Amino acid sequence: MSTFGSLFRVTTFGESHCLSVGCVIDGCPPNMSLCETDIQPQLTRRRPGQSRLTTPRDEQDVVSIQSGTECNVTLGTPIALMVQNLNVRPGDYQEMSSVPRPGHADYTYQLKYGVRASSGGGRSSARETIGRVAAGGVAEKWLRETYGTEIVSFVYSIGDVFLPPQVCRHLKMRIIKVMIVCVGNVSFKW
Repeated sequence: MSTFGSLFRVTTFGESHCLSVGCVIDGCPPNMSLCETDIQPQLTRRRPGQSRLTTPRDEQDVVSIQSGTECNVTLGTPIALMVQNLNVRPGDYQEMSSVPRPGHADYTYQLKYGVRASSGGGRSSARETIGRVAAGGVAEKWLRETYGTEIVSFVYSIGDVFLPPQVCRHLKMRIIKVMIVCVGNVSFKW
């Protein structure tokens, strides 16, 4: 699905090896300060090529606000965010044009739509997450400014590799301290 949400509605666009990927956000209130530097840190975190666990594809993933702001203030109109695809090599996937790639959504996409983008997975590529991450950066800023909400997360495990228990306890304690400072006494279960 390319569109999700109701009050804060996000539509993602683009394919892995087209000119760009991004999103259109509808429902962001007017008069919120917003510029690319508010969104960029989240895209930098998801950027490929930062470890052996991700694709080696070299993309800078620099966000550009196309519409919905003026003088770095939201207008209450749809906000379009775009990231150019710079490392585009659709020819790399030529041998896969008639055979679905193992471990990817190529076959499912083919069944659902009757067609698929053979050049890197199209909409079933991880690059599709850029629009979701960029929209999340805007939502995160609004939640922080409006309600003092801080979003904190960490990866507990990848496959059968887990964070050591002492690191996990340390991270949980930091989260609890932030929550107590932000909202007073907090009661929750892990």
